[in-house]
Amino acid sequence: MRTRLILLSTAAALIALPAHAQTQTPSSDQASEATSTFGEIVVTAQRRSESVQDVPIAISAFNSEIIEASGSTDITSLNGLAPNVVLQTEGLVANVPMISIRGMSTSDPDPNADPKVSTIIDGVYIPFVSSTMLDLFDVERIEVLKGPQGVLFGKNNLAGTINVISARPTDNFGGEARVSLGSFGLKQFRGKVNSGRFADDSLAAKVAVNFRDYNGYSRNVITGNRLNGANVKSVRGALNFDQGGAFDSTVIVDWLKQKTVGPAPFVVDNGDPNWDLLPDAAKNDVRKAAIPFDPFANTESYGGSWTSNLDVGYGTVTAVLGYRHLSYLTRGDFDGLINPVPGLDVARDFSGESKSGELRYVSPDGEPVDFVIGLYYQTDKWHQDNTVFANPAVTTLAQLDQDTESYAVFALVNAHPADGLTLSIGGRYSHDHKKYDIASQVLVNSNQTSSFQSSLEASWAEFTPRLTANYKVTPDIMVYANYSQGYKAGGYNSRGTIPENVGPYDPERVTAYEIGAKTDLFDRLLRFNVAGFVNNYRDLQSSVTKMGVVRPENITTNVAAAKIYGLEFETMLRPTSNFTVNANLAYLHARYNDFCADTDGIFTDGSPEARQCGPAVPILINGVPNGTFSVPTDSTNLELANAPKWSGSLSADYVIPTSFGQVKLHSDARYSARFNTWGRSNDPGYYRDEVVLVNASIGVAGHDDKWKVTVYGLNLTDQDVISGAISAGATPIQQFYQPPREFGVDFAFKF
Repeated sequence: MRTRLILLSTAAALIALPAHAQTQTPSSDQASEATSTFGEIVVTAQRRSESVQDVPIAISAFNSEIIEASGSTDITSLNGLAPNVVLQTEGLVANVPMISIRGMSTSDPDPNADPKVSTIIDGVYIPFVSSTMLDLFDVERIEVLKGPQGVLFGKNNLAGTINVISARPTDNFGGEARVSLGSFGLKQFRGKVNSGRFADDSLAAKVAVNFRDYNGYSRNVITGNRLNGANVKSVRGALNFDQGGAFDSTVIVDWLKQKTVGPAPFVVDNGDPNWDLLPDAAKNDVRKAAIPFDPFANTESYGGSWTSNLDVGYGTVTAVLGYRHLSYLTRGDFDGLINPVPGLDVARDFSGESKSGELRYVSPDGEPVDFVIGLYYQTDKWHQDNTVFANPAVTTLAQLDQDTESYAVFALVNAHPADGLTLSIGGRYSHDHKKYDIASQVLVNSNQTSSFQSSLEASWAEFTPRLTANYKVTPDIMVYANYSQGYKAGGYNSRGTIPENVGPYDPERVTAYEIGAKTDLFDRLLRFNVAGFVNNYRDLQSSVTKMGVVRPENITTNVAAAKIYGLEFETMLRPTSNFTVNANLAYLHARYNDFCADTDGIFTDGSPEARQCGPAVPILINGVPNGTFSVPTDSTNLELANAPKWSGSLSADYVIPTSFGQVKLHSDARYSARFNTWGRSNDPGYYRDEVVLVNASIGVAGHDDKWKVTVYGLNLTDQDVISGAISAGATPIQQFYQPPREFGVDFAFKF
C-alpha cells in the first residue's frame, strides 16, 4: 500500500506540472541567459553529452564551482548535498569510504568485498574500495547516478554509480594555485598549469598537484599523539591530441600517496570488565581514544585512462583503456580495549592491479532512432596478507590471492516516435569469473595448531535489462518512467579461518522502478525535480557472525531480501542572477522482508529460541562438529545501515558586485534523521542521532576570479556526530566521530 502511495504521489506531482507549460516558452535569448545563470551542468550518464535536465534518471551533479563553494576536501565532504545519498568514512579502517545510495551501502574494507555502489574515474571502473577515498582537486564534475546503472556503467552498481570526471587540458595557457590553512593544523596546496595548444595546435597538456597535511582532531591518550590526521600527496597529468579532425585522444595519469593516522574510537560500555580499565579521559570525551598503538593506513595508488574518439561519419567510435595499481598497509585495534595487549590487532598488507578496456559506438543525435552499443573487458589481480593478533597467545595468519575476469556486451536503443517522446530499451550481458586462493594458519604461543589451504573458482553470468519512457511536455518539462535490473557477482570471504567460512556466496540482484520529472518553471526562475522509486533486492550479500577456529568471524553470505522505496525532491530558485537557493528533501523507507539467519554470534546447544525461523545447524570446524549450534532467527526487525528515513539540505549563495570584483556569500544546512550505521544490531550505540550540520563561507574575489580569499567555517554549531560504529564479536561498540567545528582560510589566484 505504501509503495503504491509513493508512486501515486509522484505521479500526482507529474500530472500537475503541465499546468505551468504555457509559461515555459521563453525566447531563445532568454533561454540562453537562463541556462547561463543556472550554471547548467552537462553530464555523460547515457554515454552522450547532455544537460542533466534531459537525462531520464535521477542524477545529482556537482561541478567545480559547487564543490569549491561547499568547502569540500574529499568526497565525504559532499555528504548531505544529494537526496538519499550518504558519503562518510567507514570508520574502522581509515582509508575506506562508506557510500550509500537509496538505503543500500557497503563498507567492507577487504578487497574481495565488491562494492554495491561503483566508482568510475575518467571512464574507468575502480574495483578496489580503498582507491575511492578521493581528494577533490582538479575535478570538472561529479555525477551521482541513482539506481542500477549496469547497462552503461558495468559492474557492481546495484544502488548507483559515482562518476568522477577530472578537468581536461584547456586551449589557452594558464594556471591556478590555492593555499588553504585551517583548524587542527590543516595546510593544503593545490595547483594546476595548462600548457595551452602547442605542436601546431594539435596537443594540449595539463599538470595538477595536491599536497595536504592535517594533524587530526582526536588524541590517543596512551601514546599522546594526534589521531584522525592525514598527509596526502597527489599528482595528475593529462595530454590531449586533437587536430580538429575526426580523431581525438586524451591520456590521463595520476599518482597518490596517503598516510592516515587513526581512527580514534569512542568505546561504549557494554559491561565488559576490561572497559573499566580504560582511562577516564577516553570514557568521557569523544575526541580522546585509548589505543595501545597509533592505528594507521598507508596507501599508494597510481593509474590512468586513455580515451580515444573517432568520428566515422555516422556516429562515433570510442575506446577507453584503464589501468589502476593499489597498495596499502593498515594496522588497527579492533576490540577498542587496552587489555589484553594485543587484543584483536589486525594488519593488512595489500597489493593489486586492475586493467580494463571498453569499445563502444554511439550513433548520431537527431535521428528517429539512436543507440549505443559496446563491449567491455576487465581483469584484476591482487594479493593480501592478513595478520590478526587475537590475544597475547594466539595469532592467525592468512595469505589471499584472487584473479577476477569480467566481460560484457551492452546496448541502449532510443526511439523517438513522436515529438518529445522517447522510448528506450537496453540491456547488458555480464560474465564474471573469480579464482580465489586462501591459506590460513593459527599459531598458539608461536606454535602452529591448525591450518588449511583452498583453491576455489566460480563463475556467474546475468542479463540485466532497462526500459525507459520519457516525454517532453514542453522544452522545459520532462516526465519519465524507468524499469531496470541490477546484478552484483558472488565472491569469497577473506576472514574465514576454516573452509566452511570461505564461500563462495551467490550474486545479489535488484529490480528497480522509478518515475519522475525534471522541470525549469516560470521562465527558469525555479528548477524543480522529483523522483519516486521502489527497489526490490533479493539474495542480499551481508555479513553474519559464524564460528571460526579462534573466535566468531564476520562472514559475508546471502541472507536477506529487502524492499526500499522513497521520494526525492531537488529544487533551485534563482530570483536574481546574483542570488541562488538550493534545497532538497528525501524520504526513505528501507526494510528487510526476508532475513532468516543467526546474527548475534552466540552459539548454543541448539535449544529453541525466540523468533527461530529454521532448524538449528551444527557448527563444523574443519568438517568436524564442535558440539554447538547456530540457530537462525527472524531478523527482519533489523534496520538497514545508513538509510535515514528523512534527509535534506538547504543552501544559499549570494554574490555582491564591487568595484574590484565580487563578494561571495555561501551557507548550507544539512539534515538527517536518526539512523543505524551498522545494520547488524539495533543497539542504540550504532545509531547516528538526528542532526543539522551548518557550514558557511565568505569570499572576496577579483574580476574573473583572478584572485580570491575565502574564509570558511564547517560544523558551525559544533555537533558531535558519528560517521559509523562497529563491534567485533562480543567486544564493545566502537563509535567513530566526524570533525568538530573547524575554521579556515583559502587563498587562490589564476594566471
